[in-house]
Amino acid sequence: MQQVFVNNAAIAIPSAEPTAINSSIQVLGVAGSLQRVTVSIDLIHTYTSDLRIFLIAPSGQEVLLVAGEGGSGDNFISTTFDSDAPTAIAGAAPPFSGTFRPEGDLSLLNGSDPNGQWTLRILDVAFLDGGQLNRWSLQLTVAEEPASQFSIDVRFGGGLTAAQRAVFEVAAARWAEVIVGDLPDTAVDSEIVDDVLIEASGVAIDGTNGILGQAGPTRLRNGSLLPATGVMEFDIGDLARLEADGGLLNVIIHEMGHVLGIGTLWRQKNLLTGAGSANPTFTGINAMREFGALLGTSAMTPVPVANMGGAGTRDGHWRETVFGNELMTGFLNPGNNPLSRLTIASLEDLGYAVNYSAAASYALPTQLELAIMGVGAGSYGHWHCSMCGCYRGSHHGLI
Repeated sequence: MQQVFVNNAAIAIPSAEPTAINSSIQVLGVAGSLQRVTVSIDLIHTYTSDLRIFLIAPSGQEVLLVAGEGGSGDNFISTTFDSDAPTAIAGAAPPFSGTFRPEGDLSLLNGSDPNGQWTLRILDVAFLDGGQLNRWSLQLTVAEEPASQFSIDVRFGGGLTAAQRAVFEVAAARWAEVIVGDLPDTAVDSEIVDDVLIEASGVAIDGTNGILGQAGPTRLRNGSLLPATGVMEFDIGDLARLEADGGLLNVIIHEMGHVLGIGTLWRQKNLLTGAGSANPTFTGINAMREFGALLGTSAMTPVPVANMGGAGTRDGHWRETVFGNELMTGFLNPGNNPLSRLTIASLEDLGYAVNYSAAASYALPTQLELAIMGVGAGSYGHWHCSMCGCYRGSHHGLI
């Protein structure tokens, strides 16, 4: 699906001194992820090589459209920048009119969320010549989200308020964005389950500021070993605090991920190497591909798994000292806890049909960023999520 967004507000480019101007387009309510971005501009200027023009995406990522081209020539007239264009803007002559390949790569924006503020930034780096941006437009081609055939049914026990139960429903919907393939209906104790049934409750575990929750699958399907039922329990000593702090949704999504098999079914699926050692790794081919991409390499790279913590933390989460605030490490960080392509890839390795466009934006943190998060300083700044890797010694019975 293609959508065009236009800003017709003219902005002068003064000639008295070097200057910078910004013009923005707000994109809202677009469902799906970007497949293609093109930019068109109408700009009058009497010395085009004075100009540096950038597109800035809502994520903050910048793409250079043109810089220092055209000598003393004039104007960009109905100029379109398209990374698939056969002619590079650097090989063209002013007045620039037609479709050209930009100096940066607009395809780097593919897969991102189109919603938010897009900015055209124009730098005039010299004196004397000036002009005006008359208008510019964005054409966004968006991949519509696939309709999910996957659902999680949450059955509530005691210890949860109505507001807390509503958060479980939001979390279930989030996983239905990620997992899109239907699982076969299966009978559990004379009840037909499609796709996963979770029993959720608030219980007394260890009081405030200890273990937040514990969760895991309780019945697995024959053959695929994918869950049919599971249990999620949250410490009533922490529920209200998490709700007040804004962390409850992240905790519930995290624990629901364990019911789906993240960390809890890695051994059964032969996807965990070196359990109990100093360097356990996850070796699913899709996750190794995504970890390689995070490292900036095309090499398939085993994914570091938690090598510290109790029985429910080590060997069942991504390693905190590598992945920082990614949602499926063993600690919940204040603020953003993105569900990355890596985690989605691990679900594909487990056997689910997944939707990578549902991933949140994520990059490996630097050492400074890890230090700011408090990684390596005990539990300071984190909420420990122990025992979520195995629900009370559940045997994951087959059905």
